[in-house]
Amino acid sequence: MTPFDWHRMFIGEQPPLFFLEIVFRVVVIYLFTVLLLRFMGKRGQQQLSPFEFVVVIALGSATGDVMFYPQVPILYACLVVVVVVTLSSLAGQAQLRSQRVNDFLEGRPRLLIEHGRVLDENVRLERLRPDEFLGLLREEGIEQTGEVRYAFLERSGKLGLYRYDEGEARDGEPTFPLHLAGRDGRVPPPRPGA
Repeated sequence: MTPFDWHRMFIGEQPPLFFLEIVFRVVVIYLFTVLLLRFMGKRGQQQLSPFEFVVVIALGSATGDVMFYPQVPILYACLVVVVVVTLSSLAGQAQLRSQRVNDFLEGRPRLLIEHGRVLDENVRLERLRPDEFLGLLREEGIEQTGEVRYAFLERSGKLGLYRYDEGEARDGEPTFPLHLAGRDGRVPPPRPGA
């Protein structure tokens, strides 16, 4: 092989008609995959869980090669897609029948704040850095943890919050970005002219 062979790098060594075959392969695999994914139901169209993410990667890998490698037959990819979708469907049925299977494949929501107090051990178990966790709270409009009765890290990776009613909030840790906060963790006063 000659390095930097521009013809090989951009056009390849297949006959020009192979470009049309690539288009045909992509259309066939795309339509076949969409058809089978319709059988997964609407649940497959929601935000992906870790298990579903693996399914998407497997489907991408199975369909990617057949789209542009002439030595990979289309039926190979079709078989892989059928097996992956079938396994996903069987796993979904098992999740409906067994809470243990569901918890194993999807995980469980984890309590991260209880009555305004951050449960540091649970935050560590979820492998969240402190600044990352504070960022999730800020995205929900939380200025300090005392505003939160309960906070759960949901299976989706988002925070589920139960807030205190106004006037019930307790003292808590500020959520202001650590690198911008003063030594006491408080928000610095605004600069003149800012």
